[in-house]
Amino acid sequence: MVVTRKQEIWALGLWVERNHGGAGEKYIAERIAHFEMTDTPEAAALWEQAANHHEQLGEPSQPLD
Repeated sequence: MVVTRKQEIWALGLWVERNHGGAGEKYIAERIAHFEMTDTPEAAALWEQAANHHEQLGEPSQPLD
């Protein structure tokens, strides 16, 4: 089975939720800050995408038409 980049990012967001719960946003912010300080923009961008997906996990789902 081939995993897409989008699936990897969703998996990362889910992993954060499972392992950090309510502190997930803080954990992600720390990861982003770390990678920005170490001049690793690709990793910081990955964590920013994970933050967006993690945030969506807490949003109510939309009903299907």
